[in-house]
Amino acid sequence: MKMYHGTNMVVDTIDLAKSRNRVDFGKGFYLTDKIGTGQSWAIRKVELEGEGIPTILCYEINNDLFVLKGQRFPDDPNLEWLDFICSNRRNNPLASSRLEPRHDYNWVSGAIADDKIVDVVAEYLRDEITDEEAIRRARALPKTYQLSLHTSAAISFVDDVNVTYRQIKRGRWSRNWTKR
Repeated sequence: MKMYHGTNMVVDTIDLAKSRNRVDFGKGFYLTDKIGTGQSWAIRKVELEGEGIPTILCYEINNDLFVLKGQRFPDDPNLEWLDFICSNRRNNPLASSRLEPRHDYNWVSGAIADDKIVDVVAEYLRDEITDEEAIRRARALPKTYQLSLHTSAAISFVDDVNVTYRQIKRGRWSRNWTKR
């Protein structure tokens, strides 16, 4: 299965320690099935960090990954999906980075929430909106899918030898994929 990762540099090896805390499915390595989503992630990473070159890496994922313990969410937001995201995004001063991710899954997959999920989660956790309102407002990006990998066992199903990438050069994405 071909998947894309958007970042601000060519990644030589996947290092889960460099992953961010308090994201939708927990600290992990995130991939998407849509190249456009990968591009958006790459541009956003450069904007957030203020450095690097928007880069999309293309990986081949072995489908045997899914024999490992994981969690698959439906395409449309539901209460289980929202509660899982809230659990992972909750700012808990007692939880240190060594407690990330906040679950024991090797992988998690499901819909990608739009950028408004941060506000929805905050209001939901403060009990300012109901379950139904939160789910209604927690829009998933149409026809998008993300897969997050959280353990070295999951990472072992990623072909990290035949990786290709594209970067933005002079304001345009390079036409061809370059082998890493």
